[in-house]
This record gives sequence, C-alpha cells and structure tokens, in this order.
Amino acid sequence: MSVRQLGAPEDLETPRPLPARSPVPERITAIAATADLSRVAIATATPWFREFSEVLLLAEGTVVRLSVPGRRRVLDLVFDPDGSALTAMESGNSIYRWSFNAPGEPWTRAMTGGGGGDGPDLAQAAASGDGRFFATSNAFSRNVVVRDAATRRVVHDIENIFEGLAHQDRIQGEGTVALNADGSRLAFSTARRWSSKEGVVVQEIGSRACTEYRTGIPWVNGLAFGPDGAALAVVGARPDETVATVVDLDDPAAGPEPMVLPTGERVDRINLRPVWCGAEPLVPIVDQRRVTVWNLATASARLSVDAPGPRIAAALTPDGRTLVIASPDDGVQAHSLPFSPPDEEDPLR
Repeated sequence: MSVRQLGAPEDLETPRPLPARSPVPERITAIAATADLSRVAIATATPWFREFSEVLLLAEGTVVRLSVPGRRRVLDLVFDPDGSALTAMESGNSIYRWSFNAPGEPWTRAMTGGGGGDGPDLAQAAASGDGRFFATSNAFSRNVVVRDAATRRVVHDIENIFEGLAHQDRIQGEGTVALNADGSRLAFSTARRWSSKEGVVVQEIGSRACTEYRTGIPWVNGLAFGPDGAALAVVGARPDETVATVVDLDDPAAGPEPMVLPTGERVDRINLRPVWCGAEPLVPIVDQRRVTVWNLATASARLSVDAPGPRIAAALTPDGRTLVIASPDDGVQAHSLPFSPPDEEDPLR
C-alpha cells in the first residue's frame, strides 16, 4: 500500500480565526475526491462557531476556499464524475452546487418539504455515473429530488410524484440516495414513520411506479448501485450492530439477514458512501482509532489505517481504488487499496 500526501494540516486551517482561538478546525465533516485525485473537497467545522464552517478545494497544489452561504455545517460532498462540479448538503435544508467551469457564487436551493432549520445529520447527494444527473435527499425534508446536471432542472421529485395520494400511501425518504450509472433509476431508504418495515425503494426516474426491497437493516446510512445496476449495496445499523447486505434487484430474498461488520462502534445516523470497485462493494467507516474499508459482500476488511477517528472524515474515490482521509492533525492523505492480482497498477504511482 502506498500513501500520498495531498494536503498539509495548515491547508485546513481557517485564515480568519477568532481572537484567542486556534485556526485549526475542530473537526472534518465531509470529504470527496475525484478518481484521479486532481480535486479533493473538504468540509471543516467548529460546532460552536459557524464562522469556522468552510469548504476547501485542493487542486493542482492550491487551496481554494469555496463560498458557503449561511456557513452551516456541511454533511456531504460529491463530485460529478468528471470533477467539473461539486454538490454539498448542509445541516439545515440547503443544497450547494459549485461549477468549476463557471467560477463564482454557488447555485443554492432548499430541499422542498422542510422548514430550513437544523435537522438530523443524514443528508446525501449522489451523481449518476454518466454525469448527466445529480440527486439530493435529507432526513429533514424527507424528500428526494433528481436534477439535470447541466440545467439544474428538476426531473424527479418524490414529494410531487406522490402528491394527491392518501397519507398512508405516500412514500417519503430518510436521507440516503443513490443513482444508477445512466441516471435512469434511483434508490433511497424509506422513512420509518411512513412504513413500520425497513426497506429501500428503487424507482424509475419520472415514474410513480416503484419497488420496495427488504434489507433487514432498520436504519440505512448508505446505498450504491452495482456497475450493471442489478445489485444494490446497503449499509446501516440495527441495535448495537453495524450491518450490510447486497440486494439482488432481479431476485431479492424475501427475508434477508444482513451481515454484521465488526466495527469498533455502531454507525449511528451518519453519512456513509459505498463504492463499487469492480464486483466488490466497499465502504470506509471511521472508528475511534482507525479507518477501515469494508467489503459489504463478505463483511471483511480490505484496508485499515490508524487515525484519530472523532475528528476526521474519509471517503473512497469513485473507482473504489483509493481511500482519502482528512485530519486536522495529519492533513489530507490518499491510501491505495491492495488489489488482486498483486500486479494490478497502484493508482498512486
């Protein structure tokens, strides 16, 4: 395994610290990277001072501080596949989207269905593999919205799609979202107040028709379609355990029993972003003392890196080949995953 330093600890410091306060961020709340590591985005926050909430872009050896209206805590970041745009979900009810082809203030919208106050820490963005669409969801609004990446026009909004149905027949989201490769389908976890059963919904874009799949996971933290769209990786929690399963969308199990991931502590209402690396569904999970990349199909560890857990954020590149970690103490580092066969080219070389 090779390690590459992408940014120094001082790159993460705020240039305008408050009097008698350290410029070091209290914690990293989100991180995302392009497959070639040419761009890395990091969200930093100090909970007791909103002025310390920043989104940083590391690109070509420079650090750019992106404008964040309201400076609320950013919970999730995702790049478009070509790295030309970045979407963020914040702790209130807003979406931010920066286009690097047209620099300037970010495009901002509120998720419909909520009031704009602080909500549960589960809000996600997703991009289709072809880059044509991006999706957003949060636990506060319980809505899921898909937009055209070029025009930002809404092409799918589950609140509008199920409008007019009786309350018990409406489907609401819970904060997680995934798009398949061509953006024709989305997946999201269902809100527990809508259904007494756990499950995820897969829906054709623009259609009310949908299919609900059992997962055996009461609280879902992350979803990812397989490369061919025939499988869905699901990771989340049940009492005292972190669990995962892979749903065969063509032949789903009637009563699935998810596998237990032996994490140091249960993941609890936090964003997780599974990524498929070929046939392997992988997800990085931060514990108190390490970051572990888990194979969700086998519940086995693919990589473990010692790191001070409570203050850091970690993510895989979209191809699943590199783990990127941001820490106030160590800066930003990229760790290549071990591959089989062993002569597979190291992405950091």
